[in-house]
Amino acid sequence: MNKYTLLVVFILGITAPSVAWAQKVEVAPGVTVTRRTYPVPLNEAPFFNFAEKDAAQQAADRQLIANILQRVPDRSRAAEAALKSGTQAFLEGQDFTTAAKRFNQAYLLDPQLSGVYHGFAMVAAARFKDFEYSDELFRVAARMKAPSLSLSADHGRMLLMAGRPHEARPLLEKAIKVTPDWVVPRMNLAWAVLLTGNKDEACRLIVQVKGNGLESLESDLALFKQKADC
Repeated sequence: MNKYTLLVVFILGITAPSVAWAQKVEVAPGVTVTRRTYPVPLNEAPFFNFAEKDAAQQAADRQLIANILQRVPDRSRAAEAALKSGTQAFLEGQDFTTAAKRFNQAYLLDPQLSGVYHGFAMVAAARFKDFEYSDELFRVAARMKAPSLSLSADHGRMLLMAGRPHEARPLLEKAIKVTPDWVVPRMNLAWAVLLTGNKDEACRLIVQVKGNGLESLESDLALFKQKADC
């Protein structure tokens, strides 16, 4: 659960990303994603921008992994630590550069972890405004091991950012079932329903916005009630 899932719908700008489009690529055994690259250094983009690494870069990767495993011998635990560090950079400092670097480290360590794809999905949406790719990566994350409790909530929030409230709704409803005491997906569900044009139901749902984190939503609640005229 995290602040990434907070939403202020009416001040979000949706812009077209500048990306290169290509084929599907296998990024882990049995796992394929669309190859998309961005005009940033390799380690700041998902999957190292799908670069064909030379011998020196491959050696650097091996040395990085060796150094990490000296501190945390278990690869999955080391990957989880990198994911935690990346998520902290993303949420607390909006530091998408550091976040992507840590998510790429986790990818090198354990590409089967859901958090790798979850993290890349957040970076794709927040830094590159590439909501289509973010959606793809969130869907991959849902199939991988050890998904976060916030996965459905974050995916639904991204779809709201992308202007796709109808698709966001079932994910947010699922998030509420998974984390019933968390206020954020309840807030975002009310937004999703309002944005689909059902004001009466949205006003009914806003009354149910209660739980952990309510104090952080005062401005969102005020804006919602103004827009919905509840």
